[in-house]
Amino acid sequence: MLLSAPILLGSLFLTWSHQLSPALRARFGSAAILDGVPANPTAWQVYSAADVFLALVAAGLLAVALRGGRAARVAVAMAAAVGLAFTVHALSVPPTNGVTVFDSAATPPGYAANRLSAGVGETLALVALVLGLTGLTLSFTAD
Repeated sequence: MLLSAPILLGSLFLTWSHQLSPALRARFGSAAILDGVPANPTAWQVYSAADVFLALVAAGLLAVALRGGRAARVAVAMAAAVGLAFTVHALSVPPTNGVTVFDSAATPPGYAANRLSAGVGETLALVALVLGLTGLTLSFTAD
């Protein structure tokens, strides 16, 4: 648990999705339409509440690792399980700021293809949450 907390918190500062595919950046990279849109955003850049929730889970893991009773460990375990489900979902459906670019030069005109992919932050968060839940599970056997 003590190891998983800083890993989980650190994962929030890493790339959580590659929301601009290389093909889209090659085609529209210098266009003003993509100004201000991060190609590889962190969790802090694509989420408004989930990132704060995961940071609180990290703080909870640290707190119960240092000094946490059974009830506190149960509460953190439930929160970590929700965080794990969220992270697995984020891996399968990478987060985005909703970037869509209409390509009027295409035949026929339409939205440019943009293949999203998950970033290293999601993978690291998954590892941290599994470590944290494993530690929590083991701590219940010590009671």
